[in-house]
Amino acid sequence: MLTALYIILGIILFFILILSIKVKMTVHSEDGVSLSVSWLFLKFNILPKKEKPEKKKKKKKKKEEKPEDSGKKDETVKEPKDNPFVTFYNNNGVDGVLDLVKRLSVSLGGMFRRIYKSFRIEGLAVSLLVAGSDSADTALKYGKTCSVFFPAIGFIVDTMKVKKYSVDCNPDFAFGKNEARLHAKISVVPRRLINAFIIVAFSLIFRVGIRFLKGLRKKVPKEEIINENIQ
Repeated sequence: MLTALYIILGIILFFILILSIKVKMTVHSEDGVSLSVSWLFLKFNILPKKEKPEKKKKKKKKKEEKPEDSGKKDETVKEPKDNPFVTFYNNNGVDGVLDLVKRLSVSLGGMFRRIYKSFRIEGLAVSLLVAGSDSADTALKYGKTCSVFFPAIGFIVDTMKVKKYSVDCNPDFAFGKNEARLHAKISVVPRRLINAFIIVAFSLIFRVGIRFLKGLRKKVPKEEIINENIQ
């Protein structure tokens, strides 16, 4: 019995130690988005995705097409869901970075803030260059960008664990360039992330249970409630 107990305790301790090792992520955005994840001696380059060689199916498609449908466009293609990370990947310019920062700050104030707070930002550098069609338009766009960008960054830094950061936003009156650079090093301890997910899941179940009970209470006729109170 003692041997089996020692083995079980050893396995549990092994998994605790493994799940206590940090997972590190590096995100870089300038002329595209790159994302790499490393853990122990393993490293994975998630983005950019390697392009797969296209299969030669053009001839078959031409045979299957009818002359009536040759000029029509396929309207059945569904657009991707409104996801901040997908939006950032597709549009990683000033608008993409601004949208990502704004949505992250909003999420930190919601019910999933515990999950986001389990991540640690080891280093964050964001630089924006804002321009419009002319000087007046540039000044307007710069003002709007700053009114969203700096409060959102400030909230993220105050709420999350941030080791060091550097943010910069400037108007470009001379050349009229819109540029955005983002570099972030993020780490997370898997054990803390799992704990955060469990706590959030239990809180969601608790809230759903309360709403369900309230709904049942509303459906009960008033006469039955009065009779229960009298008894």
